[in-house]
Amino acid sequence: MRLFLSDWVLPVVSPPIRYGGVVTDQGKIIAVGEASTLQDKFPSIEVERMTNTVIMPGLVNSHTHIELSMMKDAIPDGLPFAEWVYRAITGRFTYTTEAIRDAASLAVQSMIQNGTVAVGDIANNSDISQPLLENSTMWAVIFHEATGFQSAVAQEKFTEFSRKAWQPGTERVRHALAPHAPYSVSRALFSEIRAFNRSGRLTTMHLAESHDEVVFIRTGEGPMREMIEKLGRWDDTWEAPKTTPVKYAHALGMLMPGMLAVHVVHTDDEDIQLMKQYHISVCTCPRSNVKINVGGTAPIRKYLDAGINVCIGTDSLASNDDLDVWNEMHALQKQHASVKPEEIVRIATFNGAKALSLDNVIGTIETGKADALIAVTSRESVSEPYGFLTGGKSTFDSVRPLFAHS
Repeated sequence: MRLFLSDWVLPVVSPPIRYGGVVTDQGKIIAVGEASTLQDKFPSIEVERMTNTVIMPGLVNSHTHIELSMMKDAIPDGLPFAEWVYRAITGRFTYTTEAIRDAASLAVQSMIQNGTVAVGDIANNSDISQPLLENSTMWAVIFHEATGFQSAVAQEKFTEFSRKAWQPGTERVRHALAPHAPYSVSRALFSEIRAFNRSGRLTTMHLAESHDEVVFIRTGEGPMREMIEKLGRWDDTWEAPKTTPVKYAHALGMLMPGMLAVHVVHTDDEDIQLMKQYHISVCTCPRSNVKINVGGTAPIRKYLDAGINVCIGTDSLASNDDLDVWNEMHALQKQHASVKPEEIVRIATFNGAKALSLDNVIGTIETGKADALIAVTSRESVSEPYGFLTGGKSTFDSVRPLFAHS
């Protein structure tokens, strides 16, 4: 049993505690409160005192692609979105398995070092990320990503991808089946995935990500069609839904509890109400959205005001400089001045845990939850914790895990 004391404790779901503490034992949070109260209640246990430090829940990277880590700097910034997708799809096959695995291993290590305790990982080849995550200290949902735009191969593709998602998982690593995007999955394959997930299983999808996607779903034309044809995957039987990507997902039956929609940049008010109605979580990827030229900024303030659960992800190293959620939080703050620092911290902790169905285990500092805590130390005294945590890492001295299995 240990008592951690610091200048600030951030439970996230309750006000910050000035001069607070947390008691942990055997991987669980036993108590949280004011330092003096905890010292009186637990007079004989080991104590660690920290100065200029905030104790908080570990971060949740709700959307990334660990197995694309070898593609860092491989695709130039600022390409048209459809061209970026084409290069990502074709470029990944130019690397050896060893190179992919080595880069993925470094990526997992970097996330842990930066205070990430849980991740939503998109996997096309789970042989890469699964063993790394199972042997790490993180909780994870591995979303086995299904693609297949041609209806004729829907059953074959579903059998291939669903077999991976049926795996039993471990105490901290679970498996799920996820369609890639509206422009890369046929209606027939969507139907199979919907049936697989009908009992409320977790799933995720890139949705309303780019202007190119919006044009394609409305008209069946544009850069996305050209990209699909260039890949040799066009299906002449496919007809444009002539609506928004979110409404198309609704028509497919893919808006359901357990759905984590990623990027979600291009929406209208009706889309937002649909997502609210079906309790959809939204994962925003601020830096990636800029680098891959999605053609806009997600209306995060509107999502929060509608009561939508918004979380945050780094996306992959193919579309970002690093997998550091702190940098993503800072980018969110710069892009969305109306989103308060305390909201950003919640987005990166509790909301991410909720989106991955881990909120009963991690994401807040509450009695009975796992001790998935981190200590963030400043180079100077911290007068207000939320602004310190979201203002960029330049004032950080260190980030370190406090959990028993670290």
